[in-house]
Amino acid sequence: MLLSGIAKPYAVALFNAAIKEDIAEQVDDDIASFARLLETNDKFRGFMGSPQVLTDDKKDLVRKVIGDRSSGLFVKFVMLLIDKKRIQYIQQMGRAYSQLFENQQGIVEVRAITAIKMDHDMQTKTKQTIESKTGKKVRLVAQTDPRIIGGMILIIQNKIIDGSIRFQLDTISRSLGQLKVH
Repeated sequence: MLLSGIAKPYAVALFNAAIKEDIAEQVDDDIASFARLLETNDKFRGFMGSPQVLTDDKKDLVRKVIGDRSSGLFVKFVMLLIDKKRIQYIQQMGRAYSQLFENQQGIVEVRAITAIKMDHDMQTKTKQTIESKTGKKVRLVAQTDPRIIGGMILIIQNKIIDGSIRFQLDTISRSLGQLKVH
């Protein structure tokens, strides 16, 4: 995932402060909730992103919206972003923070691509199998791609395990193409 040069240092600073205060999980929830609010509420996003709205008005609204529901650290962080005119990067900061938090927790994201949508039981079984093989906690992201015909492709960090029927057919086709018949 590509992040702006601005997002990562802010996420690292927030993560380090949250670790120091022993509230890393709460801040992960806080930043995800705030990013979701910006993503889903056009009026709120417009207000926060508008250069015509005064900084103090933005801060007042943030205090009203998240002041009692979020950690003090996160509220201070949002205030800093407003002061520095960096609030538009909070979603990227949230993704970077989540990566840091998941790494610290030993959680790895695994994308499982199948030809048809995996049901809940299949997702659970896949997750449990990967966890037992890797010894890591898994956050499974299920995707569909009918072009793989059947089977499953797993993407774990920078490794691809291709167990799709399409890959197997391509392998057979390449092998047949290299065969010399006399």
